[in-house]
Amino acid sequence: MELFDPTPCRWLFAMTHPDDEIAIVAWMYHLVQHGSEVWISWTHHTPIREAEGRRVAERLGIPQERLFFHGAADGNVCDELNRLRDPFARMMESVKPDRVVTTAFEQGHLDHDSTNWLVNQTYDRPIFEIPLYYSYLTRIPRINRFADPTGQSVRDVPLEEQAIKLEIAKSYPSQAIWKNLLFAELRARLMGEGSLVKTERMRVQKATDFNKVALPEPLASRVAASERWQRWLRALQAT
Repeated sequence: MELFDPTPCRWLFAMTHPDDEIAIVAWMYHLVQHGSEVWISWTHHTPIREAEGRRVAERLGIPQERLFFHGAADGNVCDELNRLRDPFARMMESVKPDRVVTTAFEQGHLDHDSTNWLVNQTYDRPIFEIPLYYSYLTRIPRINRFADPTGQSVRDVPLEEQAIKLEIAKSYPSQAIWKNLLFAELRARLMGEGSLVKTERMRVQKATDFNKVALPEPLASRVAASERWQRWLRALQAT
């Protein structure tokens, strides 16, 4: 299966927070420019963050009626899984997407893992995932790279789309994303990993057991012993 397939179809990008889409926004822009029908879902929003997300969608050429805001509390999405499952199911039924992209289940943020779980509960075709960062125990998390790159597809972002990506990264003034991305870009270059702006990554969903940490050792054992992971397991048990 070709992941970065430009053939026009219906794509749903199920993000968690308005600004998470920056990891794949050049591809979203490319899809719109080449005739695909693009929808965006955000699991969390506040009035300010919703306004930012709507402006970004408008810049990308995505109609406002193709946006979903589910209103979950930032940092507490895992406590709302039961409430959110039906709205996600209704969204999938309404959109009938050909392809769904969401954030990777790899213990970077409990909210990201929660959105991944919700997508897996409500969409029964192959799910694509993108890297944001991992892990929530790492002082300086790895950004825009999968913990295990096996199976990933890497797209080189054309110069025009790099400019769009940088423009969009500045479109969330309520957040610190621009400063964080500048730091991450510098760090990636110093480590010889290349520019974060110049590539985007996707893979078919890897994790199938949501009761198991989806990270390589020794990080997996550290995460499994953490309170955040225990909180995640409690949230799953409550569904």
